[in-house]
Amino acid sequence: MKVINAFATLFAILAFLTLGSLLLMVALHLLSLEDAVVRIQELYASPWRSLQTGMVGLLFIFVGLAFAKILIKRGRQTEALIYQGEIGPIVVSAAAIEDIVKKVLRRFPLIKEWKTKVLIDGREVEIRLRFVIWSGGDLPELLAQVQREVRERLEKVLGAGCRLEIFCDVTKVETSQLEIEEPV
Repeated sequence: MKVINAFATLFAILAFLTLGSLLLMVALHLLSLEDAVVRIQELYASPWRSLQTGMVGLLFIFVGLAFAKILIKRGRQTEALIYQGEIGPIVVSAAAIEDIVKKVLRRFPLIKEWKTKVLIDGREVEIRLRFVIWSGGDLPELLAQVQREVRERLEKVLGAGCRLEIFCDVTKVETSQLEIEEPV
């Protein structure tokens, strides 16, 4: 169903842009009806012009198809991880993987805020975590522990055959109110 939605969206965008530009040309009197007819007659009279216009049209079609393929491919790869289990096919969505990661991250009191991005490509799962962390802890040890626990939890759900990459980015380290109020 997503393929149909992507094509419908792409067609609607192109149709509205084409109709809008034609209406602007008519409204601003950039091209009169007589001029349009003369231009089309010139196009039909000259084989070189017809070939040139046809080549430009084909170029636009191929670029549009390439764009649609990229759009569809990106939509598919981030949907879910599908693999064969003992009983049958198993589907684990990117949202389910994000929920598992959130449950692990809630157990770390030094992590103030986080953002999770899950990218799935075949049997490879890439997880990008961005943190805002409270100061006062051992940062390398915290990040290593987060990566270990996320990996352990996901390997229980996804199995050992799945390749996991977990990237941790610390965007900000904030000082807590307790540290500000206590004089050292």
